Amino acid sequence: MISSSTNKTKSRTKYKSRTKSKKHINNKPKQICELSKTLLKQNTTHTHYIKYENYINSIVNSFTTSKNILLLLTEIFKRKNTINFTITCNEQYLDEYTRIPPFIEIFKFLITKEEFINKFSLNEQKQLHLFIDNNYKYKSNHTSRHISKITTFYNFISKSNIGKKLSSIYYSLDNSIKSELILKYPSILFHNLLINSYTSFEIIEDLEINIKQLYTFSIKWKGKQIDKLLYLFMYKNTSSNISNLNYINKIGNEIIKRILFFNEFLGVDKLPSKFIIFLTDNKKEIDEELLSQMHFKTLNINTAVTNGTDVIIYRQEELLKSIFHELIHFHNLDFRNIPETLLNYLKQTHNIKDDNEYTLFECVTESLANILNNIFLSSDIKEFTINLENELMFSTIQVAKILSLCNYKTWNEFAVLDSSDNKHKYKHNIQKQFKQDSCVFSYYILKFYILLNLEYYFNNCLDTKLKFIQTEKSFKSLITLFDISRHNSYLKDIINNILNSMSNSMSNSMSNSMSKHKKYNKTDKIKKTLRMTCTDSNIV
Repeated sequence: MISSSTNKTKSRTKYKSRTKSKKHINNKPKQICELSKTLLKQNTTHTHYIKYENYINSIVNSFTTSKNILLLLTEIFKRKNTINFTITCNEQYLDEYTRIPPFIEIFKFLITKEEFINKFSLNEQKQLHLFIDNNYKYKSNHTSRHISKITTFYNFISKSNIGKKLSSIYYSLDNSIKSELILKYPSILFHNLLINSYTSFEIIEDLEINIKQLYTFSIKWKGKQIDKLLYLFMYKNTSSNISNLNYINKIGNEIIKRILFFNEFLGVDKLPSKFIIFLTDNKKEIDEELLSQMHFKTLNINTAVTNGTDVIIYRQEELLKSIFHELIHFHNLDFRNIPETLLNYLKQTHNIKDDNEYTLFECVTESLANILNNIFLSSDIKEFTINLENELMFSTIQVAKILSLCNYKTWNEFAVLDSSDNKHKYKHNIQKQFKQDSCVFSYYILKFYILLNLEYYFNNCLDTKLKFIQTEKSFKSLITLFDISRHNSYLKDIINNILNSMSNSMSNSMSNSMSKHKKYNKTDKIKKTLRMTCTDSNIV
């Protein structure tokens, strides 16, 4: 029953979640996995495809039947099936403390502050003032004009170098300006993590214009009441029937189950201060700028961010996997100090830019998130094995797609031969080195290296609580793993096969599918997607 409550909040529903007795939620039809396999088949010879598929099956089977790893996987399955909690969901009206901050007004205010504007060059100051003066001389309450102004503003800062600087300076404001801002715009306190180097201004524009609803979830777990553990922001939903409420509760239940898994598996009480999710429909896709400039932006890649206290996720796509990713950061299961030897090795052995930022710990985080996501979406080890095989085939096409976008013709043009090798004939070609504002090298390529060597990785780099062992020996093992993958003949052959086929068709077909007016088909979608995983749940 739906009943009213005070404080501008509607009590929606309350029920117990007992994951042990709950029926397994079926996966979506594995459309993405199957389409990626189809694309892989289309761009390889039959012989190469069968040989590679058999290879993938063999390494996954070896991983899932290894005695020590099987014990660990079984323990994770047990934990995820026995997380019990009671959940209460409330619909909360957006108010001055929870609505998306009006960043357009905030930046208009900030450029009047000397201590803020002086951090820009004179030319940048001139651009900012000109833009504000030309576009915001009057205040209009007309909705369409208001949206138009917001869009113009975000379009300007997202395509200008000033935007990146705005973000950086905003995030490091001194306390006196922060105090003034909070008085004028109280909701920036709640959304303090929203402006960061990984959330694109295009995403923030969507949130400011379209986010209209908020659901909060509180739980009772192990005798403790935890209020507002989860904040779920959504577009305006015109439906208020029971099926819609059940859908919202299923989402909340699946999210919280994943949050609590880490607490139960690790034996800790640590929880995020705020876990905020924006259910937007923004997709991770190849766009025209990426095609023309080989520049991977946060809009193309990133989904979430954490500062060690709060977590925000701002896409519905890959939501459940992203929860694992951010919580691996939150619980410090990865590492932050990147050994110079590791970075130097990768720069010497791969045709990548020296001046890109390489957050190499992201490959550790993403590979583990992939494993946990597939465990939670599998009913048993057998289904997990199938899902993991699908993920490896999908990752293969994603890596090939990235190399094809950058005009690599062979694997060794990217993963170059050792410089000490007398047969070395490939030199670093700077024209093929992509630029990344995001961590595309770690998220896709280095993550894939790990997935191809999971048994070695789990046995040499992770402890029994899934934490990366930060010792010289473990980092050397990671370099060894990368080297094994870089020289992997199965990988080299399949990538060369795909690149040979894609070089003639992929860029043209993707360019054609970029048309905003074209209603592209499923095959076009799989060519455009930059998802990191192919397995997903049927509730999001």
